[in-house]
Amino acid sequence: MGLGLAKALYGVGQSYRCWYAANFLVRSLGKNCDLRKGCVIEHGKPAPGQKYKGITLGDGVVLYPGVVLTTDIDNEESGITIGDGTWINRNTLIQGSGGVTIGKGVLFGPNVIVWSSGHDYRGNGRIIDQGLTFAPVKIGDGAWIAAAAVILPGVYIGDGAVVGAGSVVTKDVPAESIVVGNPARETGRRSDS
Repeated sequence: MGLGLAKALYGVGQSYRCWYAANFLVRSLGKNCDLRKGCVIEHGKPAPGQKYKGITLGDGVVLYPGVVLTTDIDNEESGITIGDGTWINRNTLIQGSGGVTIGKGVLFGPNVIVWSSGHDYRGNGRIIDQGLTFAPVKIGDGAWIAAAAVILPGVYIGDGAVVGAGSVVTKDVPAESIVVGNPARETGRRSDS
C-alpha cells in the first residue's frame, strides 16, 4: 500500500473516530482533536435525565492508543474536562468519578493514572459493601505529568508544575514546582533550573 493511500485511510479513520465521539461518546469535542485508534471513552455523554457531568475535550486534544477516560453515571460530580492542546500519552487511565479537570497544554507521559475516588474502608465489615468516597482532581495549565505517575483523589497540581516519572502524588503541588518520589516531594522549582 502506498504512503499516500495509508495516510488517506488514516485520515478517514480519524475523521470517523472524532465524529463518533462527538455524537455518541462525549458531551463536547473541540476542533482538531486527534483521537487515536485504541483510545477508550466510557460514560462520557450523559443520556437524557442523567445528571453527571460527562466528558468534555477542548480544541486540539490528543488521546494516544490505550488511553482510557471513564466516569461514573451514578455520581452527579463525575466528569472529565480536558483543556485545549493537552496531549495524553499511551495507556493512561483517567478515572473521573469524583471529577477531574485538566488545564490547557498539559503533557502526560505514558502509563499515568489519575484517580478521583476511593473505597470507604473505615469501620468494620467488607470494604466492598462500604461504598465509595469522591474527591476532585485538578491539573493546571502547562503542567507535565511524566511516565507512570499516579495522581490520587483530592489533589491540585498547579500551573506549570512537573511531576516526575513514577511519582505518587498524595497532596497538592504548587505552581511551577518539581515533585518526585513516593510520596511525591518538592525537589525544586522550574525557575531554579
